[in-house]
Amino acid sequence: MPTEQKAAVLADLTGRFSRMQLTIVSDYRGMTVAEMNEMRRKMRESGAETVVAKNTLIRMAARATNHEMLEPLLAGPTALMFAYDDVARVAKELEAYLKGNPKLTVRGGLLGASLLEADALDKVSKMPSREAVIAQILGGIQSPVAGLVSVINQPVAGVVGVVNAVATGITGVLQARIAQLQAES
Repeated sequence: MPTEQKAAVLADLTGRFSRMQLTIVSDYRGMTVAEMNEMRRKMRESGAETVVAKNTLIRMAARATNHEMLEPLLAGPTALMFAYDDVARVAKELEAYLKGNPKLTVRGGLLGASLLEADALDKVSKMPSREAVIAQILGGIQSPVAGLVSVINQPVAGVVGVVNAVATGITGVLQARIAQLQAES
């Protein structure tokens, strides 16, 4: 029977697994408290949350959210990084941190419902950011609309051109007639 504290941790992990877009599973053996705090801070700045929990509770939360494919990665001390929005930014930040701190080792993770190998972090970090994807989508939507507006404006522009030419022609004829009348007077 789980204690209230374990039940709270399980509920927290289940909520995180259900919201996450990326989960990175890592081993933090050999890291000092200061190094762990630094890693947590860097992950938080990039939009990720770091959680250290018992593997049994992680397994239970993973099963509850249909992420049981994560279970083979759960051996030894485990730290999880959860990213909810900008997956590429979190992966880039973690890669940068790993270069300066080899004590933290990535075992793998989840990208949505897909299991990631330990070396897949590099591929994830090269994905476009959330803002870049939104800009691409908006650009794709805007382009046909701009073309449609241009097509609609062409007949109107043609009519305006004809009216302008007629007006210019009439103005020229009127000015010539006025000049002729003034010359006769």
